Amino acid sequence: MNSVLAWSRLLLTLVVCLVAAGPARGQAASTWFLAEGASNGTFDEDILVGNPSASALTVIVRLLPAPDALITPVGSVLEKTFTLPATGRLTVNVKREFPALNGAASAQVSAVVKDTATPADIVVERSMFFPLTGTPYAGGTGASGVTAPATRWILAEGASGVFSTFILIANPGVATARVTARYLKGDGSSVTENVTVEPGNRATLWPSANPALAGQGFSTVVEADRPVVAERAMYFDDFRSGHDALGVTAGRTSWYFAEGFTGGNPTIAFETFLLIGNDNALPATVTATYFRDSGAPVTRSYTVLPRSRFNIWTDQERADDGTLLLPSTAFSVRIDSSLPIVAERAVYWGPPSAGDPTTPTFPWKEGHVVAGIAQPEVKWAFAEGRQGDDAAGVSVDSFFLLVNPNTSDIDVKATFATEDGSGVTTTVKVPANTRTNIWPAVTGNPETDPKFALLQGRRFAVFLESVGASPQPFVAERAMYWSNFAGGHANAGTPWAGVISEPATAPANVQVEGMSPTSGRLTGGTVVTIRGQNFGAAPQVTIGGQAVAATVNPAGTEITFTVPVRSATTGYGSAGPAAVTVTSQGRYLKAPSFTRYLSVLAFGDSLTWGTYTYYVAGQKVSVQTARPYPRGLKQALEATPQFGSYALVTNAGWPGEWVTQPGFNDSPGGIARSARCTAGQANCFYPISPDPSDYFAPHDVGVLLEGINDLNNAVAPTTVRSGMRAMVVDAKAKGLQVLLTLFGPYGNDQLTGLPATIPEAVRAYNGLLDALAAEQAVSREYVSAQMGPDGLHPNQTGYDEMASALYQKLLSMFPRCGSNGVCP
Repeated sequence: MNSVLAWSRLLLTLVVCLVAAGPARGQAASTWFLAEGASNGTFDEDILVGNPSASALTVIVRLLPAPDALITPVGSVLEKTFTLPATGRLTVNVKREFPALNGAASAQVSAVVKDTATPADIVVERSMFFPLTGTPYAGGTGASGVTAPATRWILAEGASGVFSTFILIANPGVATARVTARYLKGDGSSVTENVTVEPGNRATLWPSANPALAGQGFSTVVEADRPVVAERAMYFDDFRSGHDALGVTAGRTSWYFAEGFTGGNPTIAFETFLLIGNDNALPATVTATYFRDSGAPVTRSYTVLPRSRFNIWTDQERADDGTLLLPSTAFSVRIDSSLPIVAERAVYWGPPSAGDPTTPTFPWKEGHVVAGIAQPEVKWAFAEGRQGDDAAGVSVDSFFLLVNPNTSDIDVKATFATEDGSGVTTTVKVPANTRTNIWPAVTGNPETDPKFALLQGRRFAVFLESVGASPQPFVAERAMYWSNFAGGHANAGTPWAGVISEPATAPANVQVEGMSPTSGRLTGGTVVTIRGQNFGAAPQVTIGGQAVAATVNPAGTEITFTVPVRSATTGYGSAGPAAVTVTSQGRYLKAPSFTRYLSVLAFGDSLTWGTYTYYVAGQKVSVQTARPYPRGLKQALEATPQFGSYALVTNAGWPGEWVTQPGFNDSPGGIARSARCTAGQANCFYPISPDPSDYFAPHDVGVLLEGINDLNNAVAPTTVRSGMRAMVVDAKAKGLQVLLTLFGPYGNDQLTGLPATIPEAVRAYNGLLDALAAEQAVSREYVSAQMGPDGLHPNQTGYDEMASALYQKLLSMFPRCGSNGVCP
């Protein structure tokens, strides 16, 4: 027991787990409504459905779009049917399942027993995430659905200024609803707004944009002539952060909050606010009783004006002697009122401020808010839960906070129901009058259950039940954080009355143990094998976020896939590491990354190797220039963000080589050596100083520049062209793009004053290469350069000119974005 208490208090200093009023009882709960929801460039929405029964279900999701939502193509059906396994969880990603929607939409979710018309009870929640460039989920909100609309809803929190507050109203009925929203300010005055919500539609009010509410905090009362559903969403820090709360249909004289925190640690700090809404004609006397982890409870009383909203900043509450009432304190709260009121609690967090390390800096990193809870229950249900690496590209931690308000210890059984219908159970003891967390992590968690290892990389619904001879009620909440508190949201469980079935099987222990190869060319086409254990029959594999077809061997130990082939039509994307993921039997796992390289084979003779020739006392001296064109090309490609350090260039130049015949300067001849290079053989290089010598095969492109030695030795241009054709055909057969390089004009030898080449032969040869490029449908580039003293080889400026021309050509051959405008 002592270890449980110590762990509870340790978590209270690290995270804040929130509580919310259960919006609906899980009985006769076959149809649910969600007022908030959106799928567009800012928001990514998941609708979550949990099934604790032993029967598979059919789930129908119907979207109720806002009037300004774009539906493309017009008339698209925004209703879809899904199968939910017994003791399972369903995740409906709106962007993926309803691609026609671009905008806001409420939702209606219903379920029947599979292959029947019998309604089936489910639990439904919604998670909303705010993607940013480079950060899949910067912030998020979460809320439960409701099982019935109502004509009156009350929301305690709301503010303008640093916040953008939106009131979301869904009309799931068949007739138009006329709605009035009253915003109750802190001074007792109010502002009214009217809206008409068409049947099967959703309206969005933006009260923080109303000048009459500028800089104000307010509660909201929503009243309608027909049943509707109302929620409130609040965003701050330019929509990087936010929170959401479902309205309550009536005030109460008591509300409970199981958690609150005013402290932090060296990396993160929290602050807690209590929000009170009084829609009565008389002032309400409100008493907050703060139950601390140690010491007697402390109370403070407040007067809340009629028709007004009141704010309690718990971090700044003072004791009678003027000192802070709750310094660095974890606490729970009971709110008692002389009149029915509504209450919410908001928590914000971020890096500690310099002046007060227990207070977060502003703007906060993130926050969440929930309504008070009405009473403890024996059973609770949650549709949302995730642990470990998630398919969204973030690492998630879910905490389930159990509060025991009884005078004796209780045992709580937790059932985790995963997306494939498998699951695990665990039982924890919750000491009297204290709190315990269930955190299904395997590292950093002293209270872990070995079965939690099977939940890593999984999404699940969770069902909690007080067990024993005489089950006692308790309070249950969930807080979910990701990316080291970059974002998070929370929700109270739904009170549950039905049976919670035991999962028939435990989750498969799917493992990724390795992958080969782990790199390949930018063009794609590499066949990759992932090794591991317990791969199911239909694994899903992604690379760089793109789904690819995959096969698995009969033993379930190897998955094979092919890296997608890229072209100028699709776009090549950027070189570098691409994440590889596997989802198999409901488990999401990361495989080793696959690194894509732009591999350039620069093939040729001395012009590629980088020969520079000059004269000393009438004697010819030949050396390798400081920067052959392949070296300059590599430097230019590396300076391009699309390629960076993942641009690889191989200098496969061989001075004196002929295309058509072997033996010159010990060369095997261009045709034979080219075949070696394109095949990735090690014996294709000139033995002296190839620069650069990255040599990564298979190559994306072969830059071919050769033939002048044949021409200068009276080989006919047509014969040399035939040799070049053989090289082009071979390279294409091995999957390389080909860039034929036409060089000229050459210069005169400074010593003799005569042309260094046979100009007529060079012109004829270049014409033949031009025609060859057209015949073989390959690229070609005409390159000229400043020549050195011998008129046959460029000087350093000339080699740099060659590199620049070929660099520009390669940029056009390997565009990041496709001709269809898509940028992979």
